[in-house]
Amino acid sequence: MTRKTFAFALIIAALAALMLPVAAKDTVIGSVWASTPVTIDGAIPEWNDVTPATDKASGGKYALKNDGMNLYIVMVLGDEVARSTILYTGMKIYVNAGAKKSKDAGILFMQKTLTPDELIASLEKKGDVVTEEKKTEIRKQKSYTVFIEEPVAAKKGAAAAAEPKPEPALFRMAMRGQAAVYEFKIPLSRVAPAGTVVQPGAPVKVGFEWGGMTNEIMKSIMAGRASSGSTARQSGGSSDSGFSDQSGDGGGGGADFSAYTHDKRYSKHVIWADVNLAAPAK
Repeated sequence: MTRKTFAFALIIAALAALMLPVAAKDTVIGSVWASTPVTIDGAIPEWNDVTPATDKASGGKYALKNDGMNLYIVMVLGDEVARSTILYTGMKIYVNAGAKKSKDAGILFMQKTLTPDELIASLEKKGDVVTEEKKTEIRKQKSYTVFIEEPVAAKKGAAAAAEPKPEPALFRMAMRGQAAVYEFKIPLSRVAPAGTVVQPGAPVKVGFEWGGMTNEIMKSIMAGRASSGSTARQSGGSSDSGFSDQSGDGGGGGADFSAYTHDKRYSKHVIWADVNLAAPAK
């Protein structure tokens, strides 16, 4: 290799290093003391006294409050694209004591539409006694919107939660104009090790995660392609639904979802923030 070639190679390597993504620092945000418990209903008047943080990638605005027992979170997503996959993936929230970023313990919040029989099965699974009279009443309605929470499974090798039945968290979502408002309540007892509670004034690490390509989304895309292809064959037209699958075989071969990985509707969103819990005024 000549000296000129070697120098050129060094320049290319330097430029490549400059183009590597640099991890952004996590947002630092303060929690506001909640003198009265926050009502989790998807309304935002109780949040008028806070200054929200903004996530540039999703456009989401979020703020936190706490009292001595619970952490309250509001997330507002005005961008329909940014929230397009939440119905498929739900939103995972991780809250860790201290400043350590960890996904070993968290809560998955999801909004689901259930048939009457699915709702009955869900209630019975939770241990509720559903009488025949109540079942009849439930079956009078075609469907139900439910808001559920469940623990995020710890990664392999992580210690299992010592508390078999943690205190319940709460979640609600409501549309306010063109924006979706998500409200959460997470007991502080689910942040600290079992049997202890993180105290007001302590630091915590909070993470939000939603979106990304899932098996359910892929099945939905495949179903849409199959339906579109069937309609096109019946009409003698093209089966192109507006999305390139890059399979090269007109949709008859194996599915290639590479074209969807750059579609913002299927982006995965991850936000981490360092939060100082509020303490009551002295």
